[in-house]
Amino acid sequence: MRLRHSGILTSTCLALWALTGCSAPPSHSAPAGAQAATPVPTGGDHGVLPSERLADRLLTADDLGPGYTARPAATTGSPEASVEDCPQLEQLGSAADNPYAMFPNQGKQVFTGPGGAQLTEELYSAPPKDLSAGAGRIMTAMGACPSYRLVTVNTVAEVRSQTVPVPRLGDEQWGQVLTVTSGGRRTIVQQTVMRAGAVLLVVSGRPAEVTVHAQTALAKATTR
Repeated sequence: MRLRHSGILTSTCLALWALTGCSAPPSHSAPAGAQAATPVPTGGDHGVLPSERLADRLLTADDLGPGYTARPAATTGSPEASVEDCPQLEQLGSAADNPYAMFPNQGKQVFTGPGGAQLTEELYSAPPKDLSAGAGRIMTAMGACPSYRLVTVNTVAEVRSQTVPVPRLGDEQWGQVLTVTSGGRRTIVQQTVMRAGAVLLVVSGRPAEVTVHAQTALAKATTR
């Protein structure tokens, strides 16, 4: 199935960027690798935040420390791609079927760190039950395929995914490491996802950097 601006591309495109110069990933992100979840409230807006308030809660280069700079958001979308060898992700790829496309309240920041490493932070806000259900659908699809191929017009990438533990912060947490091989080169990207009430945080980048900065990002994202 052909995909454009699909949620599954965020972490993979970060890895492809390091290997081949892939364009910056789009705003819609996807988590994988579920851990235990707390019960999700079913009524009210539960503090849903508009996009402008989410933007105020994103990390800055100063929050990350020396060696980091914010990179301008891409002005063009990611290239059209197709997933092979994973029917579950192919089904998820439809724009109408992408749960994150349903969340208009969102913010995103991309950083270049030491050694040219890319770090991406994304925030979404919606009623907790909607965030949880949307993340759950993506987790189920990505967890079903430990390996698959991502094909663009000029790149074929072999992707292997592994569920990893993440700090038990917020109400729900998920973690995934992607090993992406393209053109004989390999890179590793971790994606950590945390939901705290009506806010969903997605941090993607090198595993060590994600581990260091995810807790800081969640604390800032949930500041009252």
